[in-house]
Amino acid sequence: MVPTVRSILATAEMRAGRPEVLTGGSQLDRAVRWVHVSEVEEVAGLLEGEELILSTGLAMSGSADAAVAYVSALIDAGAAGLVIELGERFRSVPQPVLDVARDAEFPVVVLHRQTRFVLVTEQVHREIVADRFDFVRFAQQVHETFTALSLDGGGPDDIVRAGAAIAGASMVLEDLNRRVVAFHAIGRPAAGLLADWERRSRLCPLVEHTALTGVEGWLTTPVGNRGNAWGRLVIPNPVADQQRSGMLIERTAQALQLSRMVERDQLSLQLQAQGGFLTELLEERIVDETTASTRARALGLTAGSRYVAVVVQSDAPADATSALRARRRLTERVARTLGAARLSAVSGLLGDDQVGLLMSIPAGTTDDAVLTALAQALHAEDGGRLTVGVGTTDAGLLRTARSLRIGQHVARVAHEMGPSDRPFHRQADIRLHGLVAQLRDDPRVQAFVEAELDPLLEHEARHGDGLLDLLRMYLAVGGNKAELARTAHRNRPSLYAKLARIEQVLGVPIDDPASRLSLGVALMAHDQAR
Repeated sequence: MVPTVRSILATAEMRAGRPEVLTGGSQLDRAVRWVHVSEVEEVAGLLEGEELILSTGLAMSGSADAAVAYVSALIDAGAAGLVIELGERFRSVPQPVLDVARDAEFPVVVLHRQTRFVLVTEQVHREIVADRFDFVRFAQQVHETFTALSLDGGGPDDIVRAGAAIAGASMVLEDLNRRVVAFHAIGRPAAGLLADWERRSRLCPLVEHTALTGVEGWLTTPVGNRGNAWGRLVIPNPVADQQRSGMLIERTAQALQLSRMVERDQLSLQLQAQGGFLTELLEERIVDETTASTRARALGLTAGSRYVAVVVQSDAPADATSALRARRRLTERVARTLGAARLSAVSGLLGDDQVGLLMSIPAGTTDDAVLTALAQALHAEDGGRLTVGVGTTDAGLLRTARSLRIGQHVARVAHEMGPSDRPFHRQADIRLHGLVAQLRDDPRVQAFVEAELDPLLEHEARHGDGLLDLLRMYLAVGGNKAELARTAHRNRPSLYAKLARIEQVLGVPIDDPASRLSLGVALMAHDQAR
């Protein structure tokens, strides 16, 4: 244990001198790095901080101003305190000195009896050296523990458990959203440790270095590369030795980051191999079903009664600089989801914003059950909106793989159509809506919409009498006026008058099938653009 001003005053030699604390009583637990016996006025220039100065007062025996300057210099140098043996030559500490020390909460202690300083320094220095040796042994234990875990491929749970065991205190790893990723409770039940965790964590500000923070006095350190942290490690009830606890929590954070990097590298290699396999299938460089099945099994795809092609679509990267990070995040998110949902698939990038999957459908399981499990697991994880497009299902891998092109089209179009209640989309779900969604920003489509609807849109802007909504309802029922009257809850004479008014404004017969088709496509493009 590192000696403190208080522990040094409690030694037998110091107690024999009848110590009296004049100032700085709240700072007696400051660590003492070394003890100096000095009577030199300029001793402050030789200090590095955290030294306890033992003196007989000779350096303060001049004027009061000189004594104040002496103590002020010790304070500025970061000394841990000043112990003065009173005697014939120095009977008391000047009041101006005590005033300066009291303002700075600097410990000034007087000894009323003669004290053998040499024995004090010998004992304290022996304790300091012993503590340094213990710290080196402790650091060696920490190093060996985490090195072994790294070599054995230990995950976050293993690393946090080992860190908590060495610390003798509970330890928690949380992500940037204050969700607990891993923990190990010591001396208290897990329910008590994690109770109301997010709220308590938000009361403990994030800092970029190891520090005691928050209302509960948590010891925390960021986890991740400098300036790019992905989590935070917390010791909610740190032990008294902050130096050891700080070193331990930082070493634990390093082990977690190393584990994550190794895991990501392994995942990257796996995804590269699987992505290359999908590319070969799409380019029809593999033409034999047996070869395709053998390759897929070697890449981890379990045998199923049939297979389904799936494409996961994300937002397109904002620029080329962010494209690499976006691709990696997307592939890792899909891979984590497959693992969490216990689904078997080979996956690979099909562009900056798409990941293709060949998924195995176990016997006795429906396609929809597997696809719904995938979609729910993807949507449950933060990281931006994703859309799942589905190709075809087949007993053969080659035929299934060819439908990845369909899945790409469906996923991209469904994503452009905006958020949906559907967990996944098939070609039947997008059809004409999908085509219009893809082309809605084309100037030719926009010109078509204006040509078809501009008179009615202008009328609606001027009068707001609901003719546009009525046209939408009329087209939705396929031009069936009786059905329109029922769904719109209107009497037929007034309804027919409104429809006649729409024809008059547009200048086209709305009961003509070709006219309804044209108006329906224009209205669909108009609505999707908004």
